[in-house]
Amino acid sequence: MKKILGFLCVLGLTGAAWAAPVQPLSLAACEEAALAFSPAVKAAQAQAQAARASYESVRGNLYPALYLDAAGSWTSEVPQMQVGPQTFEFGSEWGYSAGPTLEYVLFDKGARSAASRRALSLYESKLMEYALARKQALLQVRQAYFAVQRDLENIYLLSEQLKVSRKQRADVHAAYKAGAKSRRDELLAEKQALRTALDASTARTELARDLRDLFKLTGTDFGINPQYPLDWRVREKMEGETSAVIRADAPAQTAKQFAPFQTLTFDAATPRLAAYDGVIQSYEYAARGYAAAVWPRLSLSAGAYAQYPNGPIQEDVFLGKAGLSLRLPLFEGGKNKQQAQAQRLAAQATSVQKEETAQALEALFASAQDSLGALDIEMRLAAQLADKAAQAASLTYQAYQAGAVTFLEVDDANLSALQSRLMVSELLIRRLNGLAVLDSLGK
Repeated sequence: MKKILGFLCVLGLTGAAWAAPVQPLSLAACEEAALAFSPAVKAAQAQAQAARASYESVRGNLYPALYLDAAGSWTSEVPQMQVGPQTFEFGSEWGYSAGPTLEYVLFDKGARSAASRRALSLYESKLMEYALARKQALLQVRQAYFAVQRDLENIYLLSEQLKVSRKQRADVHAAYKAGAKSRRDELLAEKQALRTALDASTARTELARDLRDLFKLTGTDFGINPQYPLDWRVREKMEGETSAVIRADAPAQTAKQFAPFQTLTFDAATPRLAAYDGVIQSYEYAARGYAAAVWPRLSLSAGAYAQYPNGPIQEDVFLGKAGLSLRLPLFEGGKNKQQAQAQRLAAQATSVQKEETAQALEALFASAQDSLGALDIEMRLAAQLADKAAQAASLTYQAYQAGAVTFLEVDDANLSALQSRLMVSELLIRRLNGLAVLDSLGK
C-alpha cells in the first residue's frame, strides 16, 4: 500500500506536463497553412490572374472584330426637284441603317503581335513571382518552425538536467543532515537546481515568442495557447502553469526528410531570375511595337446593312459595303523612335539587375553548401563532446560522493554536459536552416 501511495505521489509531481492534452504541431501542417494564408502569396496570385486577363484581352486584337452598327437620322428639309407638275424628293426626313460590320487589320508591321507577346511575357513574369512568393513563404515558415523545434528541444534537455540537479540536491541534503557534507555543498546543489529551473523557464518564454512568430505566418494557432508552453516529453515538475503541451516533429526526423536537399545544385532558372526574363522580354516586345508604329497601317472593313432610304430613293434596301483604310504617320517628332530606344535601354538595365541578383543568389547557395559541409564535421565532434561530457559528469559526481572532489567541480561538469547537448541541438537546427535555403534556391 505504501508503494502505491508513493507511486501516486510521484505521479502528482511529474504529471504537471500531462495536465493539458498533448497538441500536435507538424511542419507539414504549418507549411500548408502558411501557403493558404500568406498575404504575399495571395497578392502574387491575384497579380498573375490580372496579367492573364490582360494578355487574353490584348491577344483578341489579333483576330477580326465583328460589330453590330445601327444608326437613325432625321432631317428637317429634304432636297426636292420640280419636273413639270411633279415634285421629286431626294431622300426622306427619316432614315436608318443597321447591320453587322467586320473589321480586320491587314498590315501593321507586327505591332499587334508585339503587344500580344509583351502581355504574355508579363503574365509569365507574374507567374514566376507567384512561384517565388510560395517559395519565400515556405522558407519563412520552415525557419520559424525550426526555431520552435530548437526551443522545445532546449526545454526537454533542461528538464532532464533539472531532474539530475534535483536528485543531486536531495543526495547532498541527506548527506548534510547525516554530517557527511558541508552547508556549502548543500547551497551549491540548491544553486545548481535553481539555475537550471530558471534556464528552463527562460526557454519556455523563448518558445512562446517563437510560437507567436510562427502563428503570424500560418494565420492560425492550431488551438495552441502559446503563453507558457511545454514540450510533451517533459516529465519533471516545472514552475508555473502550463498553457499548452506541444508535440512537434523531432529535429532528427526533419533532418532525415530534408537530407536529399544537400545534393541539389543552384537553379539558374529559379523563379526570382525567371521573373526578370519575362520583364526583359516585355521591354523588347514593347520596343518592337513602338518601332512598328512608324509603318503604314492597313485596315479592312466590310458589312451588310438594312437601310432606308436608298440614297435619294425612298425604299428599304439590303446592301453590302466594304472598304480599305491606310494610315501612315508623316510626322510625329521621333516620339515612337525614342520610345523604342527607351524600352531597349530598360531591357538592358533589367538584364544587369538580373545578373547581379543571380550572382548574389548563387553566392548564397554556395555559402549554404559550405556551411553544411562544416556543420557535418561540427555535429560529429559535438556529439562526441556531449558523450564525453556526460561520462565526465557522471564520474565527477561519483568522485564527489567518494569525497575526492568538491561539489563545485560537479556543478562545472554538469554545466559542461548540458551545454554540449544544447550545442548538438543548435547545430542540428542550423543544418535544417541551411537545407531549407538549398531547397529554396536549388533544383
